[in-house]
Amino acid sequence: MALAKLINWFKDRSLRKKIEREIRVLTPVVSNDYIYRLEVSEEGKLELTWVNDAFLSFAKMRSEDLILLRNARDLSKFHPDDHALVDERIKFLLTGLSRVDEYRVYGPEGEILWLRDHGRPIWDQVLGRVTQIYGSVQDITERKKNEIILKDQLSYISILLDSTEDWVIRINPSGKIQYVNSSGRTEIEKQFGIELKQEDKILSYISEDHREIFLAQLNKAFSGEKVKWHFSRLFPTTSNSELEASFAPLLREGTIKEVVLFLKDITLRTVWETALLASEEKYRRLVEVSPDGIGLHADGKVLYINEAGLKMLGYNSLEEVEGMQITDFIHPDSRQVVSERVLRAMLRSEPLEPIEEKFVRKDGSEFPVEVSAVAFDQRGKKFMQVIVRDITERKKADEELAELRRKILQTNDRLQAIIEGVKDSICAVDMDLRIISCNTAFELLVWRLYGRRMTVGNRIYDMAMDNSEEMETIIRNWSRALTGEVFKIERKISGLISDNVLEINYSSIRDESHNMIGATQIIRDVTERYHYEETLRKSLEEKEVMLKEIHHRVKNNLQVVSSLLSLQTDFTDDPKLVSILKECERRIQSMALVHKELYQNDTIADADFTEYLNNLLVALVQSFGANRKVEYSIESQDIRLNLDFAIPLALVFNELVSNSLKYAFPGEKRGRIFIGLNKSPEGISILVGDDGVGLPKNFNVRNSDGLGLQLVGMLLDKLKAKWELVPVEIGTRYSIQVPLSKKNSSF
Repeated sequence: MALAKLINWFKDRSLRKKIEREIRVLTPVVSNDYIYRLEVSEEGKLELTWVNDAFLSFAKMRSEDLILLRNARDLSKFHPDDHALVDERIKFLLTGLSRVDEYRVYGPEGEILWLRDHGRPIWDQVLGRVTQIYGSVQDITERKKNEIILKDQLSYISILLDSTEDWVIRINPSGKIQYVNSSGRTEIEKQFGIELKQEDKILSYISEDHREIFLAQLNKAFSGEKVKWHFSRLFPTTSNSELEASFAPLLREGTIKEVVLFLKDITLRTVWETALLASEEKYRRLVEVSPDGIGLHADGKVLYINEAGLKMLGYNSLEEVEGMQITDFIHPDSRQVVSERVLRAMLRSEPLEPIEEKFVRKDGSEFPVEVSAVAFDQRGKKFMQVIVRDITERKKADEELAELRRKILQTNDRLQAIIEGVKDSICAVDMDLRIISCNTAFELLVWRLYGRRMTVGNRIYDMAMDNSEEMETIIRNWSRALTGEVFKIERKISGLISDNVLEINYSSIRDESHNMIGATQIIRDVTERYHYEETLRKSLEEKEVMLKEIHHRVKNNLQVVSSLLSLQTDFTDDPKLVSILKECERRIQSMALVHKELYQNDTIADADFTEYLNNLLVALVQSFGANRKVEYSIESQDIRLNLDFAIPLALVFNELVSNSLKYAFPGEKRGRIFIGLNKSPEGISILVGDDGVGLPKNFNVRNSDGLGLQLVGMLLDKLKAKWELVPVEIGTRYSIQVPLSKKNSSF
């Protein structure tokens, strides 16, 4: 009875509406969820009969609109992919059990929303079925979006970790491995033969020598500090390895849950860094000894300037200029150009060609420079290296050279009037081999030889541009003159119009300070003289041939006379007469030998007297038949004598040697005859002697009754020679001093 009353009471519609209004007023206060109620009929039909104000606001509905949503099994508002889930949910709730599901619905604007639905069915014990279903719905769209984003990020991070070359290991507070990326697993196993496994202690894989320091760095990371360390042979292995380890704490929910270990194999990099340090040291030394200023700047601020650059700018140390703006050193006239060049170099990373700029020293003085630069990237930052050359002296030299050229051009008109009146061809060039002056005779000569018109401003070697060999000859000769050499050459050139023999005189041109500013040449056409000299040369050769022929004939005539004397001795029985004839024959032979020497030599002006003496001694020894018992020697320098000296001295040697052969070695006595000749600027020193029996004591050679010694005295007096008998213990020795003038000798 009581139960029936209770059911009737709930069936009272007015009371139920009152309760719903109270719940609708109360639920916004106690909950932000969207609350709804479904009525379940005996046939299992679901009708949405009540929602709270939050639900109405969320669905942008009024309470009167609920009639449109009576059929809760209408799935048109649900996402198609979740229809099966909704059907399964309804069936489950109708069994009387609560259920929580997440599904997608279409919002008021057609957008997709994620909802989390907590369904709680009301089981009617009397009817034995579910009569109502209360639900609490939360909008989890933003959370779902964040979960999707987080899931994508985790997937992206996983891909990145697996793609990186670094070895990534995640370690929990107990030191156990939680994750190893693919590079770490592969490379550690490949290089060290170690297979890292999850939940294993990381320290069990570390070399004993490094465990303590590794654990210390790991603990620092768990305390919130990011640390980095360099390990050699971190893992127990015999292979050489250099690993860079970075320990990074991993925060979750505000606390450090894990540490991520990043390992990088820097074995090869360490080797290269060692080599690079050595290379950088060499480069640094090269930069420091460079005579040019070398600087480095970034973002417009100076980072480095070498010693030469500091000296150039008037500073004493790098500390003075470090951090200064580069514009502080640039003259206002050059700042615009420099800014544009720096911007272009930074954008394009291309070298800047050298240009002239103005710089300012510490004391405010300005000076010209030549600047080249190149931009480069390092560690994501732009740098620019600048090379600066002080061109003050060069500019001064250029100005002086320009002034000198101006003066030369001013005097050119004056000189032109002079050189135009000269028959010789005259040309002057500057240090660049450009013609600065030439006369008409030179232009005509070039036209006849090369078929080109040369004038002021042309390069001198352009006249022979079609003949590389001739061009090289012209450049070589002018280059000699431009070094200050003064010289003369004679050239025979086959020109386009005629063949010419030219005598060319080269000399340099200097300014008042004796600085070289150019060179000049004077060309004289000596073709006629050359032909005349050739005629003279041929005539002289003919005369030499004729003179040799005369010497030959004189020698032959003397031989005939000698032969006649020899024949005469065959018809004379008087021994004294025979002796006289023999002596005359030998004297004539000695003169004939001189003429023979003259016509057999290359030159007919003088005779090789050393060779003559050898021939004379051979003839005399054979004439006296003393070749078996008498030896001879000659010690002489290269002496050449003309006929005026050769004939008298030949007779002198003939007489003195003949006396030695006749008187010094009586009977079978053996001995030696020697002759010595020495030349000097004053004349010839002659020594003639033997080791025979010698002359009587107190013998006076100048008052001798013998014809031979009297002849010797007469001949030597004619030559103005001094001679005497030298006292010796054995044999005989004569000393003769013959003065010679340059016109009478060839030595």
